[in-house]
Amino acid sequence: MKRSLRILLISLGALVVLILVVVANVGLSRSTVSGIEVKIRYGGTPPVVDAQTVRDSVVAAMPGLLQCRVGQVDRQGVVEAASRVPYLKAISASTSMSGRVVIRATQRRPIARLFHSGKQYYFDDAGVLMPAVSADSLNLLVAGGDFGQPLHIDSLDIQVADLWKLASFLDSQRKYGDLIDQIYSERGGNLMIVPKLGNHVVELGSVDGLDDKFSALLAFYLKGMPRAGWDSYSRISLKYKGQVVATKRNARQW
Repeated sequence: MKRSLRILLISLGALVVLILVVVANVGLSRSTVSGIEVKIRYGGTPPVVDAQTVRDSVVAAMPGLLQCRVGQVDRQGVVEAASRVPYLKAISASTSMSGRVVIRATQRRPIARLFHSGKQYYFDDAGVLMPAVSADSLNLLVAGGDFGQPLHIDSLDIQVADLWKLASFLDSQRKYGDLIDQIYSERGGNLMIVPKLGNHVVELGSVDGLDDKFSALLAFYLKGMPRAGWDSYSRISLKYKGQVVATKRNARQW
């Protein structure tokens, strides 16, 4: 008898809790949105976008959001509005028990700053281009070139795509990336790099065999440069497989 009574009381308690939750949810769904909360995950990357920028973008795209009922919030619409901020990925939207619209997102991680046609952009680690913030403290690899085509952010031409591949390689291989200050694409697609040390440029050619090319460059830096001197060469070419061709500074041209 006592066991049956205990089971009955537990069942009644669970039913009461369920009823309270349903009533609370019904009341919440009928209440007006109380605000917008934005949570951005930076993952150790310096911020290039803040919560207020995202909030302003969503309100501009959905001006009635703060006047609508919680149960009528268009979550997909909120995600699409937040997606207009180009620095974000993995965006989601939900509503909290306090009646707030909660937006969660991850900031993209810039790996290089691209100069193209008088404008600046970021490359992220997934190859996405986004406008650069004019005043930031990001210490990024600089990319540029003598470009033969206008820039199409959603469809990168070969020159720009190769610059990203090179930037991505240098980002993943820090032992090489830490040596390089700038990367450049000539009109024909020939890739050049400007190291942080010395007063010379390095010709890479294509993006093929980057690991072998940089391994040869590093070996040349460790063995050849100390003997010759860091200012002895004006140009080092790695475009030919298995070769390091160094041009001495002020070499006579015929």
